[in-house]
Amino acid sequence: MAQRARKAKPKARKPARKARHKAGRKTPRLLGLVWVTAGALTVAVLSLAAVLLFGPAARDDPPPQIATAPLPAMTRPPEPALRPPPATPPARPEVAAVPPPAVAPMLAWLRNAVPVSVAPGQPMIAVVIDDMGLDRVRSERVAALPPPLTLAYLTYARNLNDQTSAARATGHELLVHIPMEPGSDLDPGPNALLTDLSGDELRRRIDWSLSQFTKFIGVNNHMGSKATSSRPAMAAVMTELRDRGLLFLDSRTSGATVAQSEAKKQGIPALSRDVFLDHDPSPIAVRAALDQVEEIARRRGHAIAIGHPKDATIEALAEWLPDVQARGFALVPVSAVALRLAAGIERAKN
Repeated sequence: MAQRARKAKPKARKPARKARHKAGRKTPRLLGLVWVTAGALTVAVLSLAAVLLFGPAARDDPPPQIATAPLPAMTRPPEPALRPPPATPPARPEVAAVPPPAVAPMLAWLRNAVPVSVAPGQPMIAVVIDDMGLDRVRSERVAALPPPLTLAYLTYARNLNDQTSAARATGHELLVHIPMEPGSDLDPGPNALLTDLSGDELRRRIDWSLSQFTKFIGVNNHMGSKATSSRPAMAAVMTELRDRGLLFLDSRTSGATVAQSEAKKQGIPALSRDVFLDHDPSPIAVRAALDQVEEIARRRGHAIAIGHPKDATIEALAEWLPDVQARGFALVPVSAVALRLAAGIERAKN
């Protein structure tokens, strides 16, 4: 019995060793599982953290608020209000445009007229000085007189552009003083308009006369008692003046003149001389002629006087001109008389 007991004990210890051996074999497996599990959890945690930190949601989240000291308030000028864009006008239907009526260009005599101011009904006096340009000293004395005078320069005088430009700059008006055939044996000068000339030659001489200087309002005749009495000659002259938009002043060297009637046929302004200032060149006679001019102007509303660059005439005008306006007259160029006469004709038509 004792031997069986001793034999039984070792058998009892054998299973314990096996158990320990098995337990020793299981321990490393458990530790491996633990480590594997722990590693997997670590990877999962790190992945989640990466997603939270670097994923789209993390980029869109606002940064953490940091406490800062408040900045002082700063005023800013208000921005100007923007104007609303202009309303687009409604489209207009296209209509065929009608051309405006043709406007005639201003006539040369009006374009070159010296402007003046005249009160309604105020009597006007126009003083014309003929034969300008030949005697340079006396012509310059005339041009130095108070304006506006109307100065008629001979076509064959020298340096006409210089002389007439200086006269215009002073405030005087200009005429072309064209030599025409007289009724006597007097020589009217080169390129004079003669009654026996052909139509072509007459037109050539008129064209030459009107090309010697510029800025004039028209022409008047130098001598010309025979030419101004000839209808064919005057018709040729007035046709050329009409085509150039100029007026005509008849010096009235002949009682038989037809210049004005031919001018009216051509529809151009035509005027005539009322008084010669120095037909008698004495100082007393010139002053008496000026008195006659004033009397005509009071009675009729205007008067045209013609003088020449003579000493007595220049001296009388130098005394008379400064006071003429104080006596109630308007000193005007010839164009102003032509305008008043044209206005009277229009009123009579209406």
